[in-house]
Amino acid sequence: MRLLRLFIALLLAAAGAVALPVPAQAADIGVPGPSYVGDGVRNPTADKAQSKLWYQDGSWWGLLWSASAHATTIHRLDAATQAWQETATVVDSRVSARGDALWDAKDGKLYIVSGTTVQSEWAAPPSQKEVASGSAVLLRFSYNASTKTYSQDAGFPVTLHSGSTESITVAKDSIGKLWVTYTVVSSADSNSVYVNHSTTSDSAWGTPFVLPTPNAKVNPDDISAVTSFQGDKIGIMWSNQRKEHKKFYFAVHQDGQPEDSWQTEVAFGGGKNCTGGCANDHLNLRQLTSDGSGRLYAAIKTANRNAGQTLVALLVRDGKGQWTSAQFGVVEDAHTRPMVMIDEEHRQVWMFAVAPETGGTLYYKKAPIDNVSFPPGAGTPIISSSTDTDINDPTTTKQNVNGQTGLVVLTAASINARYWHAYIDLAQ
Repeated sequence: MRLLRLFIALLLAAAGAVALPVPAQAADIGVPGPSYVGDGVRNPTADKAQSKLWYQDGSWWGLLWSASAHATTIHRLDAATQAWQETATVVDSRVSARGDALWDAKDGKLYIVSGTTVQSEWAAPPSQKEVASGSAVLLRFSYNASTKTYSQDAGFPVTLHSGSTESITVAKDSIGKLWVTYTVVSSADSNSVYVNHSTTSDSAWGTPFVLPTPNAKVNPDDISAVTSFQGDKIGIMWSNQRKEHKKFYFAVHQDGQPEDSWQTEVAFGGGKNCTGGCANDHLNLRQLTSDGSGRLYAAIKTANRNAGQTLVALLVRDGKGQWTSAQFGVVEDAHTRPMVMIDEEHRQVWMFAVAPETGGTLYYKKAPIDNVSFPPGAGTPIISSSTDTDINDPTTTKQNVNGQTGLVVLTAASINARYWHAYIDLAQ
């Protein structure tokens, strides 16, 4: 088995999947990273819709927990050694906080929304004492190219929601407004998809509101995600596991229109392949910007449990609002936490998922953008460990990638509290 996995690792290296330095265990694939043991942090690379990484100024950056700072801090990935280098920039000291990062190249700002999934105490630094535990906040950072450091802008953080949220994400529209979405367990049978946006500045926000569609009333387990797409639109996708729905929905807002102006679509659901339930709280969004078509890609997981049924799929929305799906894996493959990335330069879509569902190995498959179809089976392993056998929760950047950026995927192994990542060289 060790020889087989070593052979697979060699094949990955030949295909452009680089793992430097070579792990101590010959059976390992990928690069072991920092430990986050000691502070009670769990699943730091979650949640499914969020992005913990970004590419900027020739480097990959990430939101990783610092065992020395006892906080999530900004890290930079050293390309030569493939080691994460911690910076002094603290993002959030709450052990239960999970962040979503958006690098805005146009304005040169890094936006991070960070929310807690459970109530917790927060040992905040003095500058952040005003933010209560169990809240969702927006932070904005400026970058100094000469020192390769980020600094938090004055007036931040801004509290967006008081109380715990589920999988909060952020996007910026064509007229400069920031948008966030999240789900809230507010009271019995009133769980909903919420939306909010900035108004006169990045630090001025309106009042959160329930997405104005009858499909926004959801199960406590459901999540939502926001993205900008087609150059002038904001889109929100969410899962709805309620028995009268069992679908993935997508709502579209035209930039500049009133905040209650949305058109709702069914992205996936119904049909003979969904007898066990089409919706699950797993979704991950990416947009294609290079060809002007405005295509949107969503990696989703269903709730199907019958052999042969689709468990994980990639949804594609064309420029006319029509949705199609491509099967990534069936129930027997036991995939979970699907994630999609787009290589615009080589016109390929990469899809990742963990198997088994309890955590273990991160697999990938790839396909041409214009003809999305995946081969059967688990896929090719990209991160696997003989000692960290519960690798899970892959995350990467909201940005599309190319030969210059390469592609980095970050995961975490909970039992031993350690990060793992893989770098894929897309220039080959």
